[in-house]
Amino acid sequence: MEFLFSNYKPLDTPYRTFADTFYSLIPKAIRMDIAVGYITADSLAELKQTVAYNSNIETLNLLIGMHRWEKFTKLEYNAASDLNDYLRGEGRGEVRLVTPFKFHGKLYCYSDSSGAFAGIIGSNNLSSIVESGSRTYEASSLFREPEYAKKMRSFIEELSVKAADNLADCEISDFRQNNLLLENHEHVEKTPHDQLADCVSALTDTRFIIPLVKDGKVPGKSNLNVFFGKGRLATRTGVIQPRHWYEVELIVPSTVTSLAGYPQKETPGAVFDVITDDGWKFSCKVSGDYSKNFRSEDDLKILGKWIKGRLENAGVLEVGQPVTPRNISAIWKG
Repeated sequence: MEFLFSNYKPLDTPYRTFADTFYSLIPKAIRMDIAVGYITADSLAELKQTVAYNSNIETLNLLIGMHRWEKFTKLEYNAASDLNDYLRGEGRGEVRLVTPFKFHGKLYCYSDSSGAFAGIIGSNNLSSIVESGSRTYEASSLFREPEYAKKMRSFIEELSVKAADNLADCEISDFRQNNLLLENHEHVEKTPHDQLADCVSALTDTRFIIPLVKDGKVPGKSNLNVFFGKGRLATRTGVIQPRHWYEVELIVPSTVTSLAGYPQKETPGAVFDVITDDGWKFSCKVSGDYSKNFRSEDDLKILGKWIKGRLENAGVLEVGQPVTPRNISAIWKG
């Protein structure tokens, strides 16, 4: 047995993390059976992309244990439906919802042609396959004994047959209000209303308009859509891992970066605090040729969660779907 820990400082351990282990087992597997309590929209999108990238995974069965009772957000439900449609359409598995009771377990089982060979059990829900930005310390354990792995798979199969229905067969019409993606996010603060008002009143005439699209287009696999670009190949394991759904970088044209007062790379002003119109505060930085790369400083997903989150909450973007000029023009100009 091997322990798996989050390894957030100051409690850094010699053990691997859940995410590292989750992906490291994929090249050996032809089937994955997962039963968890909670999911997130971005983790479902990443799981779908992982299956698409790694064709050795012939079957993925995912059971969701808590959302029948505690409700999905609309984004979560749409992402789960999209994964279910993909898996069923490809003949590679399905997404099922536990219906008669709350299932709070977190079970991950891997099988090869000889059957189940490894399993992970512990506190990690599906969101742990991506870096959420929330410092919740999780602990799990990996076991490689086929005897126990087969018992885990047998339990998940029994749970699926006796206590779950395919998501498409469940009537879901009542949803939770969308979660605020940056709420309690590491490296992000919420600015009180009075301080935000003071910031607005102190604005100067120096301003820069940064377009989200270039020449009326959004690059198909970069910039706002890096999720659809080439995944990261782990040379040690051979697994291809998707880029994160919320990973975003803006490419600012030289007509803007050359303006007086625009931050310049490799200067004290290259890193600066941003306060958004809806009151979030976080650090950003500029880098690259002509200071054209604009990103959040501590975590590339922070800026992405603010931009894509605005689009998602406005109902013009679904998790796992590309950003287009039409999405952007629905709530922003330029």
